[in-house]
Amino acid sequence: MENKSQENEQATANQVKDLLAQLTSAQQSYDAWSATQPADLENQRVQWLSIKDRTYLDGDALFAWKSREPGLASHPEVIASKEKIAKLQSELASEQSKLRALVAAGTPFAQYKTTVDGIEGMIGGLLQRLKKNRAEGVLIATYGHCNFGKLARALTEQARLHPSVLALETFAFHPKLSALRESQITQQAVDRAAESAGKALQRLLELVSPK
Repeated sequence: MENKSQENEQATANQVKDLLAQLTSAQQSYDAWSATQPADLENQRVQWLSIKDRTYLDGDALFAWKSREPGLASHPEVIASKEKIAKLQSELASEQSKLRALVAAGTPFAQYKTTVDGIEGMIGGLLQRLKKNRAEGVLIATYGHCNFGKLARALTEQARLHPSVLALETFAFHPKLSALRESQITQQAVDRAAESAGKALQRLLELVSPK
């Protein structure tokens, strides 16, 4: 029993000696490092620590705060690591931007469909603009102005019945893609819509081009 007690005491003594060695080594290491640091390092650390006293930090914010510790932030390996991360983040952002642009552009089929869909939507607007322009032209030729507010409604209605305006009134175009669900927009559907839109544009062109 006495031998066991002595063994325990010896083990404790060895542990104490090891701790003392660790403490001495840590102190020596710190002293050697401290000699290479700025004289106001302690003040810098106090200011750095005060940030955490005033602000709740967690996750990435806590890590970022720790990485700015005076004495650590100026370490060459820390600086190099941060620079490498910043470069990689910049490259990642650039590649993500490229990917977003590629996804937004879509496949040639998606671009084809988007173009046809957009043209279908514009034809109605072009037609309305032409009608208004021609009606105004008739009013100017007849009354010298196209101020609808100063003309009787019967006169403006008469302008809309002019043959040049009626030629547009009889123009009919029905978009084919807007009524379809996404799953129904096949190549054949887009081809049909493109053919219909092309014919409509050609008819519009014939109506507005001088003979």
